[in-house]
Amino acid sequence: MSAGGQIGVQSVEIAGNLLKTLAGLDGPQSLSTLSAAAGLAPAKAHRYLVSLIRTGLIEQNEADGRYDFGGAARMIGRVALNRLDLVRIGSQILTKLRDDLRETVFMGVWTPQGPMVLQWLDVIRAVSLVIRPGSIMPLYTSAFGLICAAYLPEDIIATAPELREPQTAAVGSRKSSADLVEIRRKGFSIVRGELIQGLDALAVPVLDPMNEMVACLTAVGPSGSLDISEAGRVIASLKQAAAEFSQALG
Repeated sequence: MSAGGQIGVQSVEIAGNLLKTLAGLDGPQSLSTLSAAAGLAPAKAHRYLVSLIRTGLIEQNEADGRYDFGGAARMIGRVALNRLDLVRIGSQILTKLRDDLRETVFMGVWTPQGPMVLQWLDVIRAVSLVIRPGSIMPLYTSAFGLICAAYLPEDIIATAPELREPQTAAVGSRKSSADLVEIRRKGFSIVRGELIQGLDALAVPVLDPMNEMVACLTAVGPSGSLDISEAGRVIASLKQAAAEFSQALG
């Protein structure tokens, strides 16, 4: 069902419209100008602005009282642009990687829900595995998840919803810090049928100029067919693609 056919929260829609109205105006605005442009009474617009200021989406200049976007809004904008760049740049690199390796590949990023698949490119096989974009991968039994666990700060990993489940937390406890350090030292992770029996996977991080992980590239294939050797072609191609990705991100 489309969003238009679902019951929403009117106050959120009004606040969103107020933000979009401000984005369409030239610079910081007075209450009277902003409320008129948004089609709201000044008193009503003011109540919404007070709440938006509390969330950090709007800030008010103490000198002239004008309203503009706050730190939270700027952060959201940066993240949105970064994700557009990740998809735009990553799609080209991922397609070339799939064609060169003739293996299933995907790109993923860390989210508050855990390691999330952004794009999946399959190859024609007798039996194909298709993971939909938006799917959340496990932390300690997927190559992608292990890259996240090895490269992201512990306090961020600790927020993953799956770690609230006792069974999953027990799996995580068997992954020592030494294991994760070794993944960082080598620059890749490998799983051998741990997530899905009969399928192996290798993953590498995409790092930004601050050497922080912004994405992950993974190759997946049948056990015994996918080259998972540490000095093999797949690892070399993944690392080369990740380096090109990092360079393209600037």
